Amino acid sequence: MTAADAARDMVAFIQEKAGLRELNRHDIAELSDAAAGLVDAHGRVTPALQELLYTVESTFRSRFDASAAAAFQSWVARMGARMRGPITLPEEETPYWQLLPNPLADFRSTPRLPEEVDLLIIGAGLTGASAAYHAVELARAGQRVAVIDMADPASQASGRNGGNFELIPENFLGPYEGLVRERFKYLQAVYPDCDEATLQEQADRQARLVVDFGKRNSRRFTQLVTQEGIDCDFSPLGWLRIAETAEEEAALAGEVALVGDEDLLVYWSKEKIFAELGLRAYFGGRCAPRSGNYHPRKFVCGVLQKAIARGVGLYTRVRVDNVVTGAGPDPIVCTAEGDIRARRVIVATNAFTSHLFPELEKIECYQSQILNLEHVEDRLKGMTVTEKKGDLYYNFPQATRYVDDQNVRRGMLHVGGGLDRPAPAPEDLQRSNAVLGLVKAGTDRRFPDTRGQPPSRVWTGPMAFTPDRMPAIGFFRRTGADPRSLIVAAGFNGYGGSYCVEAGYTAVELARTGQVPPEVPEDVFSPQRFQVQLPLFPLSPARQTRK
Repeated sequence: MTAADAARDMVAFIQEKAGLRELNRHDIAELSDAAAGLVDAHGRVTPALQELLYTVESTFRSRFDASAAAAFQSWVARMGARMRGPITLPEEETPYWQLLPNPLADFRSTPRLPEEVDLLIIGAGLTGASAAYHAVELARAGQRVAVIDMADPASQASGRNGGNFELIPENFLGPYEGLVRERFKYLQAVYPDCDEATLQEQADRQARLVVDFGKRNSRRFTQLVTQEGIDCDFSPLGWLRIAETAEEEAALAGEVALVGDEDLLVYWSKEKIFAELGLRAYFGGRCAPRSGNYHPRKFVCGVLQKAIARGVGLYTRVRVDNVVTGAGPDPIVCTAEGDIRARRVIVATNAFTSHLFPELEKIECYQSQILNLEHVEDRLKGMTVTEKKGDLYYNFPQATRYVDDQNVRRGMLHVGGGLDRPAPAPEDLQRSNAVLGLVKAGTDRRFPDTRGQPPSRVWTGPMAFTPDRMPAIGFFRRTGADPRSLIVAAGFNGYGGSYCVEAGYTAVELARTGQVPPEVPEDVFSPQRFQVQLPLFPLSPARQTRK
C-alpha cells in the first residue's frame, strides 16, 4: 500500500465515522490499521499522518469513550506523534527495563531450598547481584553461597528506576550547595544538638568518603561490565549536571575541585554545553566523563548468570517472612518454603528492609516516576543530563538509538524525576498525573519538539532513603546474635548505580573477614546509627551540648 492509498483510507475512515455519537477502542484499532502505510521504516509518524491525527482528534475527541481516549493516546505515543488536547497517564505502566523476558524468571538452582548455607544473600537486585558475583571466591573455596529473592531478579528498584550511574550522588536539602555543604545540612538536621565545628569536620570527611566510594564503584562497575562482557547497553559517555543559579554553578565547580581529577569530573561552561550538545543553559555545570547510563536488569541478570555458572545458587520467588537471631549461633531465615540456617546473611533488600527488620524503619520507602517518549531527536550523544536542581534527568537508552532517513539521530527519551516522594510501602506505589505534568513541563522546555507528545509508558519504582542520605552498609547487631552474622547493604537514596556494585563487594568483604574496612567506617555507614540518639562519630564533651 502506498502512502497515498493509506491517506485515502484514513480520510474514508473519518468520513465513515463522522456520524457516530461515540467511538470506542475498536474504532481506534481500525483507524490504526488504516494508517499503517503512513509511518516511516522505524514506526515514526510522518508529517502527512500527523496532520490527519490532528483532524481525527478535533473531529472525534469529544466523542471518544474512556477506552477510545486511552487507546488513541497510546497509539499517538508509540509513533512519537503529538496531540493538541490534554495528556494523561498512559495505559502502559510496564517499565522499559522489563519489556523483554527475564532470562532468570522463576529460576532455581536446585528444586528445593538449601537447609544450611555459609552465606545467604537476600535480594537479587543490583546489590545482591554484585554480592553474588564477589562471593564466587567463597564458593570456589567450598563455602555454600545462595541468593534468594521474593520475585525475579531486578523486579523492584533495580528494574524500575533510572538506569544511571553517576560519580557523585547529590541528595540535598533546599538549594544545592555542593557535596560538603549538603553533608553539613543533613548532619545538622539529623543531629541538631551537635555543634557546628564538629558537624563541619564530619561534613568534610563524609564528602571525601562519598567521592572515594563513588570512584571505587565506578571503577568496579566498569571493570565488571568490560572484563566479563556483560551485555547491558553500557553507555559510559558522560553525565552532565546543569546548574540553574550562580550559587549552584559555584557549588558544582567546587565539587570538581574536590574530586581533583579531570578524567573523572570537569567543569563545563554554558558555552561548552551548547557547543557540545546544542543545549541552551543560563549557567554551567559539571560533567563526569565516565559516568552515564545502562540497562539495569540486563546488568543484574548478566552478573547473576556469571555467579551461578561459578557455583553460587539462586532461588527466585521465595518470600522471606522473618530472620530469627539469638536462638542459636547462626541466623535462621524463615521462608514460606522452609527455614535456612546461614552463618552469614547479607540483607540487600533496600526499600523492603524494614519489612524484615522493623528496627531499621528509618530506611524509608520513597517512590520515583519515570516516563518514555518515542522517536525523539537525540542531541545528548549518549550522555545523561540532569537539571532543575538535579530533579530531572534525561537520557536515550543505547538500544533505542537510531538514525532516520533524514540522517537525524533519534531514540526513546527516558525521563525521570519531578518529585521523588515518600510512599506508604514499596508494594503500594501510585502513578501521579501531577508528577507527569511537572516532568512533561520540564521536558517540553528542554526538548521543544516533544510538546504535545504523550509518553508511551509511565511507571513507578521504589527507593530507600535514609535520614542523613548516606547508605547503610555494615554489620547490623541484634541482641543475642553474633555481631558479625548480619550485614546490611541498603538505603541508596535513589543512587543505586552510584553505590550498589561497590556496596555488594563491601558486604562480601564484611562477611568474609568479619572486619570493617577503613573506607566504610562504622560511624558513617553502619546501620547502627539509626538506633541511637547521638552520632557514632566522636564528640568531645564540650561538643555534645546544643549551641
